[in-house]
Amino acid sequence: MRTTLDRSTLRERCTAFVRERIISGELRPGEHIVEVPLSRELGVSRGTLRESLRPLEAEGLIVGDGRGHMLVRELHSREILEVFEVREALEVLAATKLAKREDRLATAAELRQLLVPLQSHDLAFGRQIELDLGFHARLVQLADSETLVSAWGRLIGQIEMMIIAAGPQRAADRMRYAEHVAIADAIETGDSAHVAAVVSAHMSDFCRKYIEDALADELRAGETPRLDTERPDAS
Repeated sequence: MRTTLDRSTLRERCTAFVRERIISGELRPGEHIVEVPLSRELGVSRGTLRESLRPLEAEGLIVGDGRGHMLVRELHSREILEVFEVREALEVLAATKLAKREDRLATAAELRQLLVPLQSHDLAFGRQIELDLGFHARLVQLADSETLVSAWGRLIGQIEMMIIAAGPQRAADRMRYAEHVAIADAIETGDSAHVAAVVSAHMSDFCRKYIEDALADELRAGETPRLDTERPDAS
């Protein structure tokens, strides 16, 4: 029996460790990942640590600072608005495609099943994020369009980071069963206009909340808000 961890397992453990620190808020948006103390804490070389950060960079959770260092991704209010505008268009397209299909009842049932764990009121924040985004990812996948899946996938890191930055106290109640099951119910009706309205309302509501979070954080940090708060879609 193998008694030592191989290199790939070490990398995976380091990746999971850093991801958990980001989700928990121990590593905050905009904070640099300082390699020397972190590699010592994990008991790995800096090379192994750097390799373990690559999946997080690919996901969009961390980014380079242009000087050879990595930092936790930080989103500002304008970027959040732009992400939601694109995300809404993609998910409305996916959901309306599903509503037009003959197997929409089975599709709606599958989506509802994915949401069942969200009925629990004692889920860890990381698990909530996983379930919430898993539902939306599956919604897009079921539309059977590689282009649609690819476009949505490029947003995932930004979506994760806006939830993480909001933190469990502000974001947790936005990732509940009741906030999502209406989308599955709408798909089941087969009414494309109704489905589009439900998905758009879902996105608009949460876009507003995450923008409010970001604007509050920007003001606390003494920054000039990057979004015109007089705009109707930011109110």
